[in-house]
Amino acid sequence: MMNKRQLTRQKILESAWYLFAEQGYEKTTTRQIAKEAKVADGTVFSHFPTKLEILRAGMTEKLAALDSAVTMEPEGDLLALGLQMATRYYRYYFENLDLSRALLKEVIWDMAYYEGFNQALFARYDESDAIQPIIPLIIDAYFMTLVFHLSKDTPSLDEALNDLEHKYRLLLNAM
Repeated sequence: MMNKRQLTRQKILESAWYLFAEQGYEKTTTRQIAKEAKVADGTVFSHFPTKLEILRAGMTEKLAALDSAVTMEPEGDLLALGLQMATRYYRYYFENLDLSRALLKEVIWDMAYYEGFNQALFARYDESDAIQPIIPLIIDAYFMTLVFHLSKDTPSLDEALNDLEHKYRLLLNAM
């Protein structure tokens, strides 16, 4: 059960997500978020120092929900596993194009932000696993393919996934 602070934080996130979807990230102000959440402007900042932090927290929450749907079996087919994961995440990013572009635009130079996510994703592989040396390349292929395709005027999820599959096949064949 959530305490009052957690409930307020959640209400701010839900209000922000609603407004981001209605009018876009760029056009939404923290004042509008506070009004929608029925909290004081300062309350928003006591939970999130910036609008970017609200976006990050919301995306992290949404992507964490996707994590629970991914079946992780390191002994299985690495290509199938990688594509299963990428498909879930890419689909979310492409379905939420405005928010995804805003997030990537804001944090593209702050890749340290993703470090914890990457470490958790690949934590199941120890140093003796054959995949260990190419994990940085897998991560680079994932993010650069995502950025490249989301930056197109008319992004295509299918094209992005086909491009990523091609890169993953090259990497796995090089092992």
